[in-house]
Amino acid sequence: MKNEEQNSSRRAFIKNASLLTMGTSSLLAFPLGKPTTMVTQESDINIIGPKEGYSPQIGTLVSMMTWMRMVILAPVRNMSVSDLDYLVDENANSIGAMLMHLAATERFYQIHTFNDKTWGDWPKEDKKRWSIASGLGDNARKKLKETS
Repeated sequence: MKNEEQNSSRRAFIKNASLLTMGTSSLLAFPLGKPTTMVTQESDINIIGPKEGYSPQIGTLVSMMTWMRMVILAPVRNMSVSDLDYLVDENANSIGAMLMHLAATERFYQIHTFNDKTWGDWPKEDKKRWSIASGLGDNARKKLKETS
């Protein structure tokens, strides 16, 4: 019963936090000052679409990846190691572990896509470096903290 209450509480927290984030981030959609007509590479971070110097599809992909990089890195930029390793409870994953999970997933997709490997057929060095972060859970809670 206590575990169900903790999970319910965690779900409620995540739900409320995501609603708050969506609500406050939507305020950024409205211009707050004098509109500008010149859009530069640096100022168009929230514009998803073709970019100068790329084919339309690659430019769109580059714009999405640039935006995602900002969204992932900005909130954790000034966090300490103890902040990144903090666990809400014994079943949680740390922020650092979640970041490693994203990197592991990206690496495995790169190998699968660009090296035309079957999913799971990774080089030994990539398996060794990324498999724990890819799986998360109990093993990652122990090992990722040990290796950082």
